[in-house]
Amino acid sequence: MREWHTDEGWGVIDCPDTPGGCWVHFSHLFHEDIPEPGPGEVVDVSGGFREAFAGDTVDFDWERPRGGQDGYSFRAVTVWPRGREAPHRTIRYLKAGESPYDPE
Repeated sequence: MREWHTDEGWGVIDCPDTPGGCWVHFSHLFHEDIPEPGPGEVVDVSGGFREAFAGDTVDFDWERPRGGQDGYSFRAVTVWPRGREAPHRTIRYLKAGESPYDPE
């Protein structure tokens, strides 16, 4: 990880396959594929502050978006910092219109 801006939630990863750097957003750190909600459902994902640190060694998947991403030719889609566990997150499936803040 070349640089990380905690206050803005993004950084840049260097790799021979992504010359000039690969832009990464905090939402792609420890990203888990969440199954699509069923008809009439929505997904609520909460918890788990995600950040990286300059100098971190990471494994990542990337893409080359048309037009680039914030001045970079490459964008990370999943990033896993080595040697750190993913933060705990809660994933709930709700009926459309149901608030995640309603008491159960």
